This record gives sequence, structure tokens and C-alpha cells, in this order.
Amino acid sequence: MVPLKQILAWLDDHAPFNYCAPWDNCGLQVGHPDAPVERLLVALDVTSRTLDEAARNQCQCLVTHHPLIFQPLKFLRFDTFPGSLVAAAVLNRIHLVAAHTNLDAAREGINAHLAARLGLQDVKALEVDPQWADQPAYGGMGRIGLLPAARPLAALAADLAADLGTDQVRLVGAPDRPIRRIAICSGSGAGLMALALEQRCDAYVTGDIRYHEAQAALEQGLALIDVGHFASERLIVAPLASYLRNRARRDGVALEVFAAQTDEDPFQRNSVLMKGDRFV
Repeated sequence: MVPLKQILAWLDDHAPFNYCAPWDNCGLQVGHPDAPVERLLVALDVTSRTLDEAARNQCQCLVTHHPLIFQPLKFLRFDTFPGSLVAAAVLNRIHLVAAHTNLDAAREGINAHLAARLGLQDVKALEVDPQWADQPAYGGMGRIGLLPAARPLAALAADLAADLGTDQVRLVGAPDRPIRRIAICSGSGAGLMALALEQRCDAYVTGDIRYHEAQAALEQGLALIDVGHFASERLIVAPLASYLRNRARRDGVALEVFAAQTDEDPFQRNSVLMKGDRFV
């Protein structure tokens, strides 16, 4: 058993909450810092599914990447979102913690793991905040790196999709275009696309690219691999669970840590409307 504030301290060592963007909402969202925790679930999102999974596993804490409470609340009704999930958490005595943009910017955060999945070499940050640049836990937002050898865009995207377990990848650019220098940003990375262009990258891997952003990339010669928000970030759940499990073991405290099995991409490929690879 460990007090929740100790878990928050471990997270702060790994991905300091100071790295949280000014517009973001990280840290303890629902609960009490002195609450005792014996079991903990790590997930991408707070949903009815992950809360049910936490309750089934008798967890007292749910650590997620995405914050349930993002914008200031004008009211908290238990019959509407997100109040219904807050109520479920409180009724089940599950404390909610979010590690969002601080985990994006951490040295061992999401972008580091995405770069490793791609096999990138000579990796560096895509964007650096000077105030944190000299801190050992800081990795910057996004990453830039080189593939060991150039690969066709479509083949690279297919392998990445298989590795991330998604069939919803979207491409911008010629399928046979050779790709070696790659920029990445997990989640919604359109805001850093200009930096990928400045760094003369062949391709940018991210999620949530919109139509006009795709057109702009195409006109400027930047290939895009949009793997979706979920797939680009779900890969952090197991490593974060492993970190917390190992940290508890190192500190000699009893804590069971589970990686969520019920996270789900809200976007689904609609097989009802598809015949082969074509809409009917």
C-alpha cells in the first residue's frame, strides 16, 4: 500500500508536471492525495470501460494520459458527461490522475516510444522549451530522426500500422516516395507540422490531420502518415505501467499495477459500408 501522493511524486520524477502546457490540466483530478492505494490501473482515457475495469480489479487509482476534466466546469451533473464518469469514480473510490502534455514532453515519454517503434536513429526533439532544456527528464515535444535506410512511404506506413495495431492510417504523398528523415508528434500534431517542414523532413507521423492541413503538406512536399490519435498514444500505457510497477518495487512498497485492456479507439472502420476496399 502506498499513499497516492507518493504515486504522484513518482510520476513527477518520470514526467515532471511542470512540463504541462499552460492550457492543459495534469495531475490529480479526482480524489485525495493522502488516500492509500493498493492497486492501480494505467489507461489512455477515463471512460466507462476503463472505470469498470479498474473497479473489477479493485483498483483505487486510475492513471490516464488524457485528462477527464480538461476545460473548467460550469456544473457537475451526474447524468451528463463528464459528471457521470466523475460520479462513477467517486462511488467506486477510484482516484483519477492525468499525465498529459508533461508525458508528451518527457524524455521517456510517448514520442520517445513512437520513435523507437519506427526504428529512428540520431533522434532529437522537434520542439524544445528553453526553460526545461537542461533537465534530464525533459525530451521536448515531438521527435526528428533518420531511418537506417530510405523506405517507400506506403510500405513504411503499412509496417507502422501493423505495429500499432490500427487499420485506419491515412497517407498524404506518393506511395512509392522514398522516406528517410522523419518527424513525429503523438496525438494531435498539426501544430508542429511547420517545424517538420523547416527541418526538411521527408515525412511527418502524427494524428488528427485535417483536410486543409493535408493540402498544405502536399503542396509543400511533406508526406504525412496519420495513424490517428488513439494509435499514436495507446503505446505508452504498457511502458508507463511498467515504470510505476518497477518504481514501487525499487522503493519496497506493495503496489499492483495493471495496464488497461479496455481502451478503445472511438473511430471504427465501418465494414457495413465497405465491400473489399471500396465503399458501396
